[in-house]
Amino acid sequence: MERYQIQIGDGVHLSCIDEGTGQPVLFIHGFTGTALADHGILLDEFRDEYRLIAPDLRGYGASRPPNRDFPVDFYQRDAADMAALLRALDCGPAIVLGFSDGAEAALILAATDPDLVRGVVAWGVCGVISAEEIASVSTWLPVSDWTSSRHTWKQQIIDRHGEEQLKPMIEGWVHAAQAIYDNGGNISFATAHQIRCPVLLMNGDREVGNTPRDVQRLAAAIPDARLLFVPECGHSIQKDQPEVLINNIRDFVSHLHKGNS
Repeated sequence: MERYQIQIGDGVHLSCIDEGTGQPVLFIHGFTGTALADHGILLDEFRDEYRLIAPDLRGYGASRPPNRDFPVDFYQRDAADMAALLRALDCGPAIVLGFSDGAEAALILAATDPDLVRGVVAWGVCGVISAEEIASVSTWLPVSDWTSSRHTWKQQIIDRHGEEQLKPMIEGWVHAAQAIYDNGGNISFATAHQIRCPVLLMNGDREVGNTPRDVQRLAAAIPDARLLFVPECGHSIQKDQPEVLINNIRDFVSHLHKGNS
């Protein structure tokens, strides 16, 4: 897939896949991911049907320099970057597919820039940093103590972003998550009531940090939302149950089209 460097303002360029025709679909990847790493299966599935817009987020993958950092408002910054990208492409309202951190950014984008978003499918999401999440990610530090059990993830980060990114990426995210938690925990929940487009939320039933309690509260706050728990599935539905994810995306898009026909 061909990549383009797209300037979104303030000197930031995003490396972005932009190919195909028809309804634009924006893919937003998660923490330590890239467009291809997190969404490759979906991009292959939908490449002949839609206009696919799949950036590496600021500081990730090929969207550098600068290297990735994690200010306390990084979720909001990612959402603003996606709004700037869609406006730079002048492609009209998009269906937004977001995973994990990208799911939170997708919901913030839908709330803050409703003219840019036709619908959202978000998975690995709950709207807040929970106590369970803090307890889970605290085991990531220090990175120097990582054992062979994290070898695969470590190598993925190095291959995607460079060895120099490993320690600051993990430490930066954990410290930002702790700061968000200490400030009340909000990511996308506080603005969820502003979302006016249809939303499908999907979480695996083996999620840890994104608790059923919190994602149910998030779904209840969104005026037009449906929540689905995927059995026998962890955080990465696109890897654990790709057929389930694809079928639900197709069903969601089909209902969007019927609702506008």
